[in-house]
Amino acid sequence: MPYDWTSPPRGDAVALISVYDIENNAVRQLAAGLRARGRRVVEVYFKDWRNNRFEEPIDAELKSLLHVLQRERVGLAAFSLRASAYEAVVRQLAGYVRGHTGLPIVVGGWHPTVRPEAVIPFADAIVRGEADTTFPTFIERFFANDPALPESLGTWVNAGGAVHKNAPAPLVSPLDALPWRDYTSVDKWVIDRHSVRQGDPMAADPLFQVLCSLGCIQECSFCHNSFDDGAPGARLRFRSVSSVLDELAARRKANPTIRRVRFDDEIFGIDRRWLREFAERYPKEVGLPFDFLTEPTVVSEEYAELLAKAGAAWVHMGIQSTEEVNRDKLARRANRDTTRAAVERLSKHGIRIRYLTMVDIPGVNEAQKRELFEFFQALPRPWDLYLFSLTHFPGSRMVEDLLHDGVLDPSEVEGAAHKTFSQYRVELSWPRDPEDTWWIALYVMQASGVVPRRLLGALAKSGFAKDAPRPVVLAAHGATLAKTARVAARMVRNGELTPTLVKRWWNPLAMVTM
Repeated sequence: MPYDWTSPPRGDAVALISVYDIENNAVRQLAAGLRARGRRVVEVYFKDWRNNRFEEPIDAELKSLLHVLQRERVGLAAFSLRASAYEAVVRQLAGYVRGHTGLPIVVGGWHPTVRPEAVIPFADAIVRGEADTTFPTFIERFFANDPALPESLGTWVNAGGAVHKNAPAPLVSPLDALPWRDYTSVDKWVIDRHSVRQGDPMAADPLFQVLCSLGCIQECSFCHNSFDDGAPGARLRFRSVSSVLDELAARRKANPTIRRVRFDDEIFGIDRRWLREFAERYPKEVGLPFDFLTEPTVVSEEYAELLAKAGAAWVHMGIQSTEEVNRDKLARRANRDTTRAAVERLSKHGIRIRYLTMVDIPGVNEAQKRELFEFFQALPRPWDLYLFSLTHFPGSRMVEDLLHDGVLDPSEVEGAAHKTFSQYRVELSWPRDPEDTWWIALYVMQASGVVPRRLLGALAKSGFAKDAPRPVVLAAHGATLAKTARVAARMVRNGELTPTLVKRWWNPLAMVTM
């Protein structure tokens, strides 16, 4: 039975429940906004993800979740459903909580934004799109028993026997008006197997991740940014440099163990005026090494110079595949000349590059796989490689077009499918065509820096073990293990290797590239 929104709340707190994601920035942001309005918020971090390994919730975890909600006098339970593959888990948790407490269930995040019709059957309400203003308004109406609640912008509400499908709210602007994420409140709980502990799981992490902007100029067909829910407002928005640096200063004061910063913008520093100010102030006011994400088409000489001046240590740069595959299948704009120029500029300024590349793309032929190998052969060392397996995420233009054309079955789309659980970052035990496994193993050895290029070139030319690639896979595992040891040793020296990272990534039987 849907929740009766006319009945008074049973508790005075809101529970924000992050599912398999202890880093969840959206939960911390929303919690900060609600607390700024005087509302008591209980954050619950229910399990964490493990790379290519999924662990079902166990009875002890379900009972612990129930105990926290009851002990903290929660009146409404809101689940953050970011990754579509976790739809079934959130459905299970929602049913468990509703069945034992009678609390109203609200679900927000990316998945209910792009697949609301799949989520509303097991939720009393869903929040779509950016929730920074819509969710607090919804919560105010809930605790005030306001009859206008079912008409709240940016929501779908199951009320009075009907689903009220409200229009999307305008995109949030200005970003400086948003409160900083909250890491200090005591109203935080972590539930993982038989452990229940109080406090923020990321409060003392040596890596601090921060966003300076929202949106992207690219329209890559496989990416969530190709989805448009019709919300009015500018797609690309920026925080001021002062807002970012003030947050970093406050966070470092609260956590002196921070060793590195990661800017998680889709493309960092795309506004040159903003980047010039940042490059002047960041070294003086923060001075920590940092990572950032970028795209080859924006890497001008000035861009690289400014980032080097600011103190950039690593860049994550998507090159995805060959120029032909990028253009014809992924709707990416950078050609190989643009990419090579970007590599040269960044490398010249001492910024180490981590290439983000995609495999398992249907229709990619032998010549294109070899072309990617030759591209990697020419890259100046050292470099890192993050290989991703093409995953069909709902809402992306590629997926919607394939569904429309009948090429893709809905059962293959994340939410119904769960590829993210076992092959998001690529590892070599995944059942692929032997030729694909062979080429991926060569890419892995290229990224390791352990195997001489001349030997790799000879191997690629000979085609040794292409039909039965186990020897090459074993060699790739060995090369990856050697690089992993070097990376781990460096992180230990820098105070960056944490138990959380080890739990997430250490699996000798399913090593991923780096």
